[in-house]
Amino acid sequence: MKKKIFHLAIIIAATQLFWYCANVGMPTGGPEDEAPPVVVRSIPEANALNYQKKEIFIEFDELIKLKDYRTKFIVSPPVNEQPTVEERGNRVLITFEEDLQPNTTYTLDFADAIVDNNEGNVLENYSFSFSTGEYIDSLQVSGNLYDADDLSPSEGVLIFLHNNLNDTAIQKLVPIRMAKTNAQGRFNIRNVSPGKYRIYALDDANRNYKFDQPGEMMAWSDIFVEPGFEYRQFADTIRIDSLETDSIEYYEKLVYTPDSIQLFKFQHDYKEQYLLSEERKERAKLTYYFNRPLEENAKLRLTGKESLNDVFIMDRSIKNDTVTFWIADSTYYNQDSLSVSLSYLMKDSLDNPFMQTDTIAMYAPFEKKEKKKKKRKKDDEPEPIPTIKLKNIKSNVDVFGQFRFSLPAPAIHFNRKAFKLYNHKDTIPEEETDFEIIHDNKSILNYSIKNKWEPGVKYEMIVDSAAIEDIYGLMNDSINSQFTVKQLDSYGKMFIQIKEPHESWLVQILNRKETVVQQTYITNKSGKIGFRYLNPGEYMLRIVVDENRNGKWDSGNYFERIQPEELIYYPSKINVRKNWEVDQEIWDPRQFNVDEFSRKFRKPKKKEE
Repeated sequence: MKKKIFHLAIIIAATQLFWYCANVGMPTGGPEDEAPPVVVRSIPEANALNYQKKEIFIEFDELIKLKDYRTKFIVSPPVNEQPTVEERGNRVLITFEEDLQPNTTYTLDFADAIVDNNEGNVLENYSFSFSTGEYIDSLQVSGNLYDADDLSPSEGVLIFLHNNLNDTAIQKLVPIRMAKTNAQGRFNIRNVSPGKYRIYALDDANRNYKFDQPGEMMAWSDIFVEPGFEYRQFADTIRIDSLETDSIEYYEKLVYTPDSIQLFKFQHDYKEQYLLSEERKERAKLTYYFNRPLEENAKLRLTGKESLNDVFIMDRSIKNDTVTFWIADSTYYNQDSLSVSLSYLMKDSLDNPFMQTDTIAMYAPFEKKEKKKKKRKKDDEPEPIPTIKLKNIKSNVDVFGQFRFSLPAPAIHFNRKAFKLYNHKDTIPEEETDFEIIHDNKSILNYSIKNKWEPGVKYEMIVDSAAIEDIYGLMNDSINSQFTVKQLDSYGKMFIQIKEPHESWLVQILNRKETVVQQTYITNKSGKIGFRYLNPGEYMLRIVVDENRNGKWDSGNYFERIQPEELIYYPSKINVRKNWEVDQEIWDPRQFNVDEFSRKFRKPKKKEE
């Protein structure tokens, strides 16, 4: 008996050893699974009729998971409360939280939210449809959404169809069909019935499917949408031998129209004007920061002494969202506390302008008493007197540019005759007599010297002492600033001829940061224009269809039915080299393809949640 048990134990151990060795030596690998999940059955069936239950069951051929479905999954037409969506192994269960509408086609759009559990293969653009009535709507409407200011594709934005054609429908009514844009800004509104519609795009901040928040970005089309279908011919193969014309085969395919709608999203100028903060870092300098540029200049008065007009000198930032008032009278800037009244333009809830006045106490900065440094000096050596120093001076000036400088505080005396300009073309400096000193009309601290510069020449600006006196009573010592004008061969040129130009076309050159470097309207019928003195680098060329000819791109306004101004880009980037002339071929802006440009040069922008 013991021998049998011993033999049995040996057999079991040998068997386990065999299987262990077999498992260790099992080959692994095989072709990687790249196929997305496949629907094998559903309740109800896809495109089912007369289905009125609240549960939808969809089964796949493998384990799945839902990825970012909360932001990607939508129901069309919209519902008051989003359905519950659950993943259960290889199944998805959708449960509606409200009764379904009668005689309505429902579309459950998952976009790319369904992926397989192991490899993460995506089931692209998946949607499931059914009807609570006797028929199912089958037409489709598709297109692309772009940001109006740079033509970037806009992702995650709702697209609405309204059968109410009133302009105010998007503000008051819920759409009857909708979809959401994908990463390429593409949208496809499915299960649409025949009829006439208005189409909108909306970054729906409060998720009520209405344009009722001033900060919501939106777009709309001026053209009514009328869904339909047609059969189009498509090439089945590409001929290998260009001489064998019979090698191309064609087939017909059903296409739902329209399939190339273009919408351009923008944001209204909606922000109310208000004061962010104020500061007094210097005794004579009061600064006020606003949340947005001022439409009109702000005004400052001493509280209780509003009749005094010459107390303050106003300065402002380039964007006009920061305003500085310099106190010109030492009687007031020597006071530790000042009560002032600041007035600026605001708008009420009906967009009517009115003047807002704030009374503010401005306190002088705390001044630390500096310890006197022990320093040996001669008995007759005077204390150094503070003087005005010029700021923001550059050593190089563009041929077409100006020599610029700034003062630390506003000047109450500025003697232009005390400025001398010399060129150093030869050994002996030669005085320039035709230069002009320009006081910046945006900032009172900034000045520039305009002159007909000679390329590659060194210049020298000399300012006599006491030529400038500021509000603190400080004056300048003698100033000597030297700078060099760039050589012509350090620049490049660009020439282009634009076919059939329009007088409203504003042609702009943009650098790598897409900042406007130069711009001009087309002033001749030939359409020939040139851009000179371009620094070497890569540029983009674009046209702003500037209908109001105000020299810049303008956004839209739905309330006034004004679309954002159209942008047309040259179809490729342009490299400008040093001492080189670029002659571009004739450009026909009317052939501009927004879709191709956006795919080639723009990255998708995700909607901010």
